[in-house]
Amino acid sequence: MNKPAPCFHCGLPVPPGAHASLIVLGESRLFCCTGCEAVCEAIVKAGLDEYYQHREDRGAGVAAQALPDILTQLRLYDRPEIQARFVRQTKKPGLQAHLMLENIRCAACIWLNEQHLRAQPGVLDVQIDYTTHQAHIRWDPEITLLSTLLKSITDLGYVAHPFDPSHRERLLEDEQRRSLERLLFSGFLGMQVMMFAFATYWMGGYQADGALPLWEIIGRWTSLIVTTVMMIYGGADFFVGAWRDLKHKRLGMDMPIVLGLVTALLGSIWGTWENHEYVYYDSIGMFIFFVLLARHLEMRGRRTAATALDRLMRVMPATVQKFVSHPSAHASEPLETVAVADLLPGDRIRLAPGDILPVDARLDELEAWVDESHLTGESRPIAYRQGDLLSAGSAARYQPLNLTVEHRDRDSATVRLQQSLMAGLLQKPEIAVLADRLSTPFVGGVLIISALTALIWLMLDPAQALPNTIAVLIITCPCALALATPVALTLSAGQLTEIGVVPLRMAAIEPLANASLFVFDKTGTLTEGQPQVTHWQAMPDAEFPEAELLRIAQQLEQESTHPIAAAICALANSIPTPPNAPALNAITHTHLGVCGQRAGATWCIGRAADTDSMHTMQAHETQVSLSCNQRTQAIFTIADQLRPGADTLTANLRAEGVQNFALLSGDHPHSVASVARDVGITDAHANLHPDEKLAWLKNAQRTGQTVVMVGDGLNDAPALAAAGAAISFSKATELAQRHSDFLILGQSLTVIPRMRQIAKATQRIIRQNLIWALAYNILAIPAAAGGLITPWMAAIGMSASSLAVVLNALRLRQKTSAVIAPATNQRSPEHHQEGSHL
Repeated sequence: MNKPAPCFHCGLPVPPGAHASLIVLGESRLFCCTGCEAVCEAIVKAGLDEYYQHREDRGAGVAAQALPDILTQLRLYDRPEIQARFVRQTKKPGLQAHLMLENIRCAACIWLNEQHLRAQPGVLDVQIDYTTHQAHIRWDPEITLLSTLLKSITDLGYVAHPFDPSHRERLLEDEQRRSLERLLFSGFLGMQVMMFAFATYWMGGYQADGALPLWEIIGRWTSLIVTTVMMIYGGADFFVGAWRDLKHKRLGMDMPIVLGLVTALLGSIWGTWENHEYVYYDSIGMFIFFVLLARHLEMRGRRTAATALDRLMRVMPATVQKFVSHPSAHASEPLETVAVADLLPGDRIRLAPGDILPVDARLDELEAWVDESHLTGESRPIAYRQGDLLSAGSAARYQPLNLTVEHRDRDSATVRLQQSLMAGLLQKPEIAVLADRLSTPFVGGVLIISALTALIWLMLDPAQALPNTIAVLIITCPCALALATPVALTLSAGQLTEIGVVPLRMAAIEPLANASLFVFDKTGTLTEGQPQVTHWQAMPDAEFPEAELLRIAQQLEQESTHPIAAAICALANSIPTPPNAPALNAITHTHLGVCGQRAGATWCIGRAADTDSMHTMQAHETQVSLSCNQRTQAIFTIADQLRPGADTLTANLRAEGVQNFALLSGDHPHSVASVARDVGITDAHANLHPDEKLAWLKNAQRTGQTVVMVGDGLNDAPALAAAGAAISFSKATELAQRHSDFLILGQSLTVIPRMRQIAKATQRIIRQNLIWALAYNILAIPAAAGGLITPWMAAIGMSASSLAVVLNALRLRQKTSAVIAPATNQRSPEHHQEGSHL
């Protein structure tokens, strides 16, 4: 089999079928991903392509560490065109870079990088996830440069890259390959040591003259050589990690491992030289092999978890068919294949049936069916019409589609989803934060216990001092404590994304799992949020014509994202606008609706008073009024249908242990009561202002309730912010999304019971892992210190402990098994809806 060609930039293997290539130094060069291609292109355009000539002069193979070296030396990371791919401006001060780190071996590496970066001038925040090895660094560009921060990471012995899922996948493959090589090598040598050890178990020992037999002496010296080779190659990472921790005055998880190995080896060398009864080559070999095995399986577990999070990014195509002629793209016009990274807003592209849309784009066809299952987890096709915005990740279903690019790939809904997902993963539950804090003092405690063990046994029985001390150092398992939460949280986030939910703050997993009360808004939450005006009329004493009133209502509502505002604007757009209609100004949002000034009069549109109603409302209808100087001018009656899954929502949540539900709405009591009755909620409250919703929720919390709030509007934002866990929708108002912990991408409410299932399973797994890790160490350390456990038994126990934690977390990959009752109000495929946008 031919070995894959290396990436010209980073040196990783180029995957089969890769299209990224450039002409550099007069030759066509291949790249493993578009990220490396973009960096190389920036180097060439900056006139720095001679770097590659110098690198070629040093040797053909380039290590993965070359990327940060380049950007540190040449400061290319500080160039805007490169930063555009992985740096963004957040709502907080400064810029934020999305990176992935190499050479992370344990939770101590995360701590070291975070503390070191936070100490750098200009760094505002650092968050690194252990499971995915992804980092978010926020810094002040006026104080420091990104290249300076990357240099500080390199100084620690780690390697930073701009985050790219495909590149990260290849890094993980390369890391897993090296891990497997070390494991197999150590296993082979370990077998040689164990073969000799088994012989000594059965036939070894002192002869009648008090000397060891020659074959045992030769076997010990051979075992010394083999074990030393195992430690140099197989255990190299342990020593590198321990040395790095010592340089930075940090007690990492490699420290007990290295001390145990070195102590055992020195004791074995002394035993070999002096022909002492005890040597520990078998324990050293077993320990190295089983620790490498545990770490290899842990790595595979982390890769599984990380891959679940990248599932959408990994299916995004790298190329797309673009129309050559720009103004009018017809099917008969020529097409060219271009890189997705080169698409600009306004470009016209074409998707074949089954192709995935790589960027946000507007539909040019009159109508089309689109598959959004990659985004929302819902398999039903969605009908779109001309001009509708399709999100990246959507797929053409039945026919070819012509589209106009709306945003570049780096600004697409998919990228924003991924960024929100990773930012949410870094927000850990309190129990996870506690576990992280315990890891470092735990290592220090272990070293103290091992020192006391050695001193006590030296006084009681010197022959037992060395094996018991080695057993204490080996059997301790801070890794199990550190692994208890991150793998479970990452797999949980992957499960949520699979059902179409973006976890914006994984810390909210705890209150979601423990919630005793679910509170719902009505419009756009329990209902579809796509209302239509079913009836409207001017009041008998209205001072303006109907057409002008409708125009004023449109002017007030056109900046709002509330579903009712969209319904009124849709009605106004279907009626001719009066000529020269005066404009409204100073539009403000109040708790009563939206207000603005026109010709000295104050116009407001909002909830209608009971006395204003001129139309008998039906189920699921609500009314809003348009007023001038607090005098009602027109009434709009709006109807909305229940969301899919609303009718079975409370029953499914009750099956998950939730007994209390409430409906808080600002709508008319008749409409609220009708919806509450249909969804099975008895505690319903209407005509509530945002501050009244907040007061109601806080009162429930004072009675000891853990509250989950589900809402989507401006008037829900205060309650969402105060709730233990907040759930909103991708088409909710920006303020509602900002205060949410989870974002539902689809339309169905059936995902909410699934979210509860996943949260409970995650919390259960984390607690099991922590209990196991603590119980193991509480029982194993005294047993080892008391001489009840030999070093080789300690090696197996330590490895098994780490492995048990990872395997237990991997159970989250199984689908939640509780029965979810099917929704009875599913919409027909012909129903039109807008796409899911973040």
